[in-house]
Amino acid sequence: MAWFGALVLFAGAILTFAVGGDIGALDVRTLGVVGMAVGGVLLVAGILRLRRRPRVAGRRAPARVVRNGVQARVQDRVYRTSKGKIIAMIAVVVYILSPIDLIPDVFLPIGIVDDATAFTWLLFAIGQEVSRKRRSTLTP
Repeated sequence: MAWFGALVLFAGAILTFAVGGDIGALDVRTLGVVGMAVGGVLLVAGILRLRRRPRVAGRRAPARVVRNGVQARVQDRVYRTSKGKIIAMIAVVVYILSPIDLIPDVFLPIGIVDDATAFTWLLFAIGQEVSRKRRSTLTP
């Protein structure tokens, strides 16, 4: 869900800042702003899902698992994204969507570069967390 939200957010940003004109009675920039808002919501929802425990056969994984007569907690063997990193990712999404920037977008192209840098970090962070989570669920 996080990847789809990032894609919708990026497409909305392109429509907002790079494309002009109308589609019927609808302004393309309005469509872009709505796309950015929807993408932001999907992105935050996807980021929050990184913290959840994995599901086993449609249900949440049990809190304890018994293997070879040894009882272990699922949290000990499943990677979960830290609260600090999730808060940082959500702060980046809010920063990207916020009209208040360190460098205003009026100063092109430098004003867009800070948002693009934050977006790039966000994509790398999401990829890193998804990769870590996938690796931890594949290894016994």
